Amino acid sequence: MKLIVNEKELKEYFQGLRRLVWGKDQRDEEVENDKEEAIRCSLRKELYAEEFAAFLQENHNNLLRQDSFRKVLLRYLHENVELGTDAGSVTGVLNEVGRDYAEIIESGGSRVLIRFTQINYVHEV
Repeated sequence: MKLIVNEKELKEYFQGLRRLVWGKDQRDEEVENDKEEAIRCSLRKELYAEEFAAFLQENHNNLLRQDSFRKVLLRYLHENVELGTDAGSVTGVLNEVGRDYAEIIESGGSRVLIRFTQINYVHEV
């Protein structure tokens, strides 16, 4: 892959990035002396942003759903089950239930790993 970049645009890009990370109003000497505080400020802004809070909430909800789904699957551990996915169903012995996946051993001996997010249904065969 070939990348053609205008030197002036590249310089402006990195200067803008530097201003974004270290702040616009600080001089170079102040930034050198106070890099740690500038990083702390940037992190605080990011951590307390609404988008980040929404991201954390969404992932927390996903973890709770995965945990409850894991408990359902544990009831079928070492039983013959059918797991349905968008790609089709998988039938076999539920051999392992991980943190976010299930392992099925099919009748032919093949091991199939399926993430919880891909499972649409489960029932005993």
